Amino acid sequence: MIEETNTYNRLVKLLLLSEGIWWTLVLIAYAFVPLDRLGIKLLHTEMLGLWIVIPVLALLSWIHWNWKAKIYKEYSGYGHTRMLWVKFEPAKAFLHYFLLRSTYFFIVLAMAQPVAGSRKVNGSKRVLDLVICLDISNSMNTKDMGGGEVSRLTAAKQAIGELLNQLKGERIAVVVFANDAYTQLPLTMDYGAAKLFVPDIETSMISDQGTNIGRALEVAREQFKDTESGKAILVITDGEDHEALWRKQLEELKKQQVELAYLGLGSGKGGLIPNNPYDPSEGYKRENGQAVVSKIDKKGLTKMASESGSILVTSDSPFPNIYDIATNYKNTKNKQLMKIEFKVDKNYFYIPAILALLCMICYFFLPIIINPNKS
Repeated sequence: MIEETNTYNRLVKLLLLSEGIWWTLVLIAYAFVPLDRLGIKLLHTEMLGLWIVIPVLALLSWIHWNWKAKIYKEYSGYGHTRMLWVKFEPAKAFLHYFLLRSTYFFIVLAMAQPVAGSRKVNGSKRVLDLVICLDISNSMNTKDMGGGEVSRLTAAKQAIGELLNQLKGERIAVVVFANDAYTQLPLTMDYGAAKLFVPDIETSMISDQGTNIGRALEVAREQFKDTESGKAILVITDGEDHEALWRKQLEELKKQQVELAYLGLGSGKGGLIPNNPYDPSEGYKRENGQAVVSKIDKKGLTKMASESGSILVTSDSPFPNIYDIATNYKNTKNKQLMKIEFKVDKNYFYIPAILALLCMICYFFLPIIINPNKS
């Protein structure tokens, strides 16, 4: 009995010693091996927290060994037949534990995804450059959206914000226009920057008032000079074009294969144009002594969209439905296939995964390995 007890004690000591050596080596590697200099890192270090299960596994193994040692001691005097089901083999017990915990250790390490260095990967993606032309003529200050609570310009800004939320990967630019036009935001993929710029747009940014959609299209075309991407323009306006110069731009846009779309804002009933959108007490715009009523020019917008074969969406909601336009840009044939080259980390997760598999195989075939002649 003393021999069996000593064997059990040696088994426990072997367990503690092996775990001590194992984790000491892990800590030394972490503390002293210059992993950063070697370009080695883990993509998901948080997965290493799962190693906390290993001490639990060790505790359960110790409890099991302790129980089996006691049973073995109790039945050791009952002959060989009664001892078959409680046979206590310390070497096999320890190897079973070691292989099982090693399998788990390497699985967790594989889940952490060790990477080292990088490799070049060739790929392609369909790209589109979208220029948003926003009308900031005084008529856009008219509050006839949502029953007269919201101005057309405010609804336009909300529509642009929603469009940015739905786009994925397209470069965007913003051109503001009245009788003249200029680029407010050049082509960029920084949607966050666009969301910062757009809310600050006001009709006071352009003193030369009027609605010249042709000039807006001309400035928008300048954004496409040095791009090989697909091209698209979205015009957001109430449609009261006073210049009618847009026809001259349509031929050039067709040559450049630019896709046009229109978002018309305003109600059929219309509303008054305030002299100061922030101070209603300053009154409304007048002509010949009469207050000017601004309405959405659906007829003009329909004509422009028809001549350019463009999609047209009109709305008098403070939150215009931009879904159709956004879907159109996502699925447009104007998107160009662009070849790109990028670097990706070399992932070596398969090395610990293979080690885990080898440990698992050894675990299942351990009885044959230890006693190859036993049937």
